[in-house]
Amino acid sequence: MKKMLAILAIAMVSMMMLAISCEKPEPEPEPEPEPVVKDYNFDLFVCAVKHGGMSKNKNGTYVRSVPALTADQPRVEFTGKGIDITEDYTLESITRGKYYYQVPQRATGGFVKFHIERNAAGEERIVEDAEVPFKENVYAARKYTHAWVGDSTTLVIVGTADKATKIIWSKLSESTLAVQSEGTLAISLPEGFNAFSTSGLLTYRKSDKKLYYFYLAKREAGQSDAATSVTYIAVIDPATMQVESNTAVPSSVMEETAGSAYGELMQSMIMYDEADNLYVAGMVTVNDQEMGILRRIPVGSKTFDASWNGFPNPEGKLLTVQYLGYGRALCYSRDESLGTKIDSKSHFYSIIDLASGTRMRVKYNGTDLQYCGGRFSQRSVVVNGKAYIGVGGEVEGEAEATYPTIYIYDCKTGTVEKGVELSKGFCFDIIRAMEVE
Repeated sequence: MKKMLAILAIAMVSMMMLAISCEKPEPEPEPEPEPVVKDYNFDLFVCAVKHGGMSKNKNGTYVRSVPALTADQPRVEFTGKGIDITEDYTLESITRGKYYYQVPQRATGGFVKFHIERNAAGEERIVEDAEVPFKENVYAARKYTHAWVGDSTTLVIVGTADKATKIIWSKLSESTLAVQSEGTLAISLPEGFNAFSTSGLLTYRKSDKKLYYFYLAKREAGQSDAATSVTYIAVIDPATMQVESNTAVPSSVMEETAGSAYGELMQSMIMYDEADNLYVAGMVTVNDQEMGILRRIPVGSKTFDASWNGFPNPEGKLLTVQYLGYGRALCYSRDESLGTKIDSKSHFYSIIDLASGTRMRVKYNGTDLQYCGGRFSQRSVVVNGKAYIGVGGEVEGEAEATYPTIYIYDCKTGTVEKGVELSKGFCFDIIRAMEVE
């Protein structure tokens, strides 16, 4: 009997062990797939004579909408073609779907929403879909930041008022641009400071459903160096616009975010990975030179991880960052030794490995893509697993001018192919991928 009980006990233990060994571990959550845009045009913005952005060029700004940027497309011509937006609109704009949203160049006293319509003959025209006047809060062209919140039908605008001594906000309807609500953030100037940055940077993080607002407190209006300013991170409840926390960033971590004066209306300076870690491009001063830095706010945290820098050993200022997937990011930065002017040929593209912080120049056929002019430029866009990167085209006299060229980077494989060329005689500043309904 005892022998039988022992055999049964051994059998039961064996069955339990077998059951345990057959249990499958919980699968790791798959990252959300990259959104696929079914149909889109590329809107290409160029400026005459000099690079534009931040109202630096009054010589003429033009845009053309084309269906593709591959090498089999005809060269994109601008002489006698495209739309001249110089008088009415700014290069700096909010985009979503097929629409542009902005405070325009022309005096409207409000917001406009428009899209670029391209007919079968390839001719473009601007169609305005909405124009809404300001209420109490008034914003100047270019001088504001933004974020899409919640279900992405609400657009939040943030800027400064009263000589940049207070920070104002407005919530707009995505469809009609109607102002739903507005107010002033409960953020006061610290003692000894007399102005905020013009706009700062605003973003909405889905994992905690909060707005993150990066801004400067300045001791001297118009100044933003380390001796006269401090960067702050404000965490805001988007439903009530109440400030839940407001933390100063140590200058050793970041002195200033990239683009603190004009938000992300033109350049991409904030990105997220699949885990919803939040990355911000910024700068610190080293030997009186602006040097780039890339900081991360890990998911679940509300402050920068001071031990992590995705842009070590910089050659100069970090201007834009865009997440490519696969733990990599595309960056546009400057080599200070080659010039710091807007039109200096000192700006270049690299791929950052976020795990190691190593960088490699974007190459085509084994050769680095050329240095470019255009500090305030966004000649790169990431869509459907491809990064479209534009280089060249500085106007240096007709004999020296080169054709601006698009290069196409495959985000998964890292391979690069040559795409379409643009006509000479213009400075190439922006690519935007816009949906077509």
